[in-house]
Amino acid sequence: MITFTESFFIIRADEGEVDEPFYGTAHEMAHFWWGGHVRSAIVPGASFLSESLANYSATILTERTYDAAMARRIYEGHMDRYLRGRAEQSREVPVLDVGSQPYIAYRKGALAMLLLRDYIGEENVNTALRRYADRYRDTGPPFPTARDLYAELRAVTPDSLHGLLVDLFETITLWDLRSEQATVTRTSDGRYEVALDVVATQMRSDSIGHATELPMNDLIEIGVFADGKDEPLYLKRHRIVSGRQTIRVVVPRAPARAGIDPWRKLFDNDRLDNVVEVGS
Repeated sequence: MITFTESFFIIRADEGEVDEPFYGTAHEMAHFWWGGHVRSAIVPGASFLSESLANYSATILTERTYDAAMARRIYEGHMDRYLRGRAEQSREVPVLDVGSQPYIAYRKGALAMLLLRDYIGEENVNTALRRYADRYRDTGPPFPTARDLYAELRAVTPDSLHGLLVDLFETITLWDLRSEQATVTRTSDGRYEVALDVVATQMRSDSIGHATELPMNDLIEIGVFADGKDEPLYLKRHRIVSGRQTIRVVVPRAPARAGIDPWRKLFDNDRLDNVVEVGS
């Protein structure tokens, strides 16, 4: 049985808004598995195995039922609440060690799973979740911990992306990604070459917010968009290193905006400088 207050369940979403009753119901239904059939040991990381997985599942179901644009709005909401939470509360911990910190359990943990899905594919994440669920479904003590699911996620992640797992789950890692300017020139075959100047930094924080810069060598999305369009003319990952660099891409139509991590998926405190207008 799933219980709701009337004030929550009778909300009606306007067109373009997140369908909160649908999303909330999907989250609670997901607990049939995460926290229901598959229980966890009451140790640090337990809420990752329940609330993070429930929000991850609810986001995927909402995306399939509606569209990717609505899933992005849900993602933005989770990111805003995570960043606000880490600014207002002390003693942040990595996802695998989360305790009674909702901004990590409900928000960052789900974001980490969604980011991993983007990099390794949904079917690989599903394989890890399926193996975890099959192994620990309706079992008695000892119950699984976050490290048991993490082992399954590592098993389906290519070695080249194990560093990303460390960034998302084992540590408190943040990025500072900034687009400085974008210019365009017409090519001889009638297409458009965009030169995007970006600056990138990666940092690792401790529990009290003290951050140390890390050498960066990550695959990060570069996007180019036409005027008034949300669907990109170009969206691919590029190898990004620390510091300033110029990325050049060619698109078939006149571009209006370009940026690094344009959907703002990575944990970046300043998320308003990722995309810039394209100049001539």
